[in-house]
Amino acid sequence: MASNCYHNRMVLLSSVLLTCSSAILSVGCGSSNESQATSAKTVQGELQLSPATVELFQGESANFVPSNSVAVSPSRCTWHATDPTILSSKGSGGFLGTGVGSSSVTATCDGFSASALAVVSSVSDPNTIKITSGGIYSGNWSSTNPKVPAVTILTDKPVVLQNSKVSGPGDLIVIYGSQGGGANVTIENVTGTALDPGVSGAVKGRFVAGENMSSLSVTHCTMHDVSFGVYVASSKLTSLTIRDNAADNLDDRKSDGNGGYLLNQRALGHFIQFNGVSLPNGGEIAWNQMINSDGKGSIEDIINIYQSQGSRDHSILIHDNYLQGAFATGLTKSYTGSGIQMDGGSNDPSVASGFVQIQNNTIVHLAGPAISIAAGHDISVTGNRVVSCGKDSSGKWIDAPWTDVLVMSNYYGTNQYFNNYMANNSGGMIRPDVKGNPTASDIYAPSASESLNNVVGRNVFKQPCFVGSSVDLAAESAERNRWLSIAAATGELLGDQH
Repeated sequence: MASNCYHNRMVLLSSVLLTCSSAILSVGCGSSNESQATSAKTVQGELQLSPATVELFQGESANFVPSNSVAVSPSRCTWHATDPTILSSKGSGGFLGTGVGSSSVTATCDGFSASALAVVSSVSDPNTIKITSGGIYSGNWSSTNPKVPAVTILTDKPVVLQNSKVSGPGDLIVIYGSQGGGANVTIENVTGTALDPGVSGAVKGRFVAGENMSSLSVTHCTMHDVSFGVYVASSKLTSLTIRDNAADNLDDRKSDGNGGYLLNQRALGHFIQFNGVSLPNGGEIAWNQMINSDGKGSIEDIINIYQSQGSRDHSILIHDNYLQGAFATGLTKSYTGSGIQMDGGSNDPSVASGFVQIQNNTIVHLAGPAISIAAGHDISVTGNRVVSCGKDSSGKWIDAPWTDVLVMSNYYGTNQYFNNYMANNSGGMIRPDVKGNPTASDIYAPSASESLNNVVGRNVFKQPCFVGSSVDLAAESAERNRWLSIAAATGELLGDQH
């Protein structure tokens, strides 16, 4: 199948959020009072919490799951921490370590209760910063601990992070706003470098990871070796701009703890991903450059819009980006990523992805589809230039067998798949046939439907990678030079300018 999605494995920001303060995060949608917790019947063997004991650092999150003979949905339970100064409930079994010490956690589900224990330890790094009030911040911050971000922002007041350098073996910039408000953050002229975590199973950090946000601007930033560029979850953004950034060699592979990587174990990273984000005023992702080099980069979808949406009058605009290298170095099994992916299986109109315009992007050197609508509605894909020759610099095929320039396939089979349009795209894609010979691969559109207004119009694929019957990788280099000349003529300045 042309689109192979994976989001039952999504990892939310809250599982790695660190160095947070109780002042911002004290509101828990699933918390309960003492009388509720103690009045329920406690029946040994009928209800349990897993894990029974957990150790975490201050600012780190833990998620508890109730079960009896079968799993019980955490949302069916009320949750209570004995000491709310040590643990803050985030609802549905999630707790954040806000203090230092130990506290029990109690879940009350259908009249029965069970408890677990959490032990919270302090952690500090003098070269990191925790921002708890609005203002303008500049500096050089670095972390030596994979569990501690270089910069943590914990306020709903406007914060500007500018003219700075950040580095570390974990997340570089973590943002966590309150559930009742939302963080308002501008990041400009910042260079971030992710380092090897040095812990088996750990992954290099994200440049920006935000949750509960109301406004985000990331402009003129440079990102080296991060697992994700910009990741935003569980937010209603009234304003969004991601523009003029430069990223290279995104790396989502899990460390073996000895300077190498675990085989075929990845965090499925993205240059940009929205997960459960609403943008009623729309937003812009434009004039960004991301380049993954052969033998270095590893990424899933370069841009992934998962159960996130603009509005009927204000779309999310993804335009004029240069995206090079959707593949996973060292992968020995099937690659499941793509260039730009519309994603998320939901029949709920308030959740389903939608109202997105993907225009005039240049996408090259892919092991998967260039642009895929695997889910969603009111999505237009127009004027994009795709040139992928299917081989790495050594001449080895990198293409997955289902690779196509464009994919229109209702992967999840939802009823929220309509009003999608693909037209006026150009270029071409080469992949091997069953005998290993180069063949053109253009469009896979099993969900094109006149009744649902899912339309594939005229697209022109002249296959610039073909020189006679041979494949010439110079066609990909020509596309980058073309895009750079357009960006220069437009006056775009890429990456950190400070």
